Amino acid sequence: MRNAIILLVAVLGFPAGAHAAPAYGTDMPAKGKIRAGYQANIVLKHELKEGYGKITTDQHYLDVSYGVLDWFTLDGKAGIGDTDRKGGNVVDVDYGYSFAGGYGFRLRLYDNEEHGVKIVGGFHHISVHPRDEDIGVDRYESFLDDWQLDLLCSKKFGRFTPYAGGKASVFEHVYRVNKGDRKRVSPKYNGGVIAGFDMKVRDNVTVNVEGRFIDEDSVSAGIYYSF
Repeated sequence: MRNAIILLVAVLGFPAGAHAAPAYGTDMPAKGKIRAGYQANIVLKHELKEGYGKITTDQHYLDVSYGVLDWFTLDGKAGIGDTDRKGGNVVDVDYGYSFAGGYGFRLRLYDNEEHGVKIVGGFHHISVHPRDEDIGVDRYESFLDDWQLDLLCSKKFGRFTPYAGGKASVFEHVYRVNKGDRKRVSPKYNGGVIAGFDMKVRDNVTVNVEGRFIDEDSVSAGIYYSF
């Protein structure tokens, strides 16, 4: 069954066209268990191609993860987010807060309990649909689409579990002006590195902090309750 799921990820999991999503770390709920909590995801800079400058975005989510199997977890999130597009050869636009959400899954590929080492692979998607913005007589509409594959390795030290890895992602900034044709703008870079940690505050309470670099400068932080 594990091989079938991995094959499905390879075939369907990464569309050829999509800001990098948080990777959630390597702390996965056991089979039949749920992990839920709040997460903030802040992208300080994500450069775009073709003279379109950069995107920044501020997102806030309710996260829920469910252990389908001990080694397979479904992740989901819903909340709000905004986007700002600045620089380059087009008009700067600050889009207001509106709906943001996402989904994905993680596979535990390796687990050595004796040495506290895990390897986890994941696929995650985020879509941010900020409020439209009027500049002069023009109305700007936009959304962000984010598709990501990531691979993380962690080492447990008591209640502290640092992790690091890499990701491949394609970020699309999609916008249009005055109901015209949609323009899709791709990122300048399509891969980067991830570093973060999980900290068990209590047996059922975990704090997660994560940074992502190269293709973007971003940080996410969350606190989660397991039951």
